[in-house]
Amino acid sequence: MPDFTVKMKDGTVREFNERGRAGGSYTNSMRYEPGFAVFKDEWGGEVSIPTEIIQEIIKSHTHGGW
Repeated sequence: MPDFTVKMKDGTVREFNERGRAGGSYTNSMRYEPGFAVFKDEWGGEVSIPTEIIQEIIKSHTHGGW
């Protein structure tokens, strides 16, 4: 299950952390749309951030392999 850390050009940091949801196939995700990075949580909520204000996006997994 991935966590996403978004470092903005102004130095602020936003975190989109996995909170868990029963069912096994629900997880955080991120996709690019023209001019935006879109983060979707395991409940279906979305946050769009303009790519012009993003310095870096870091994806890390919260669960290791079996």
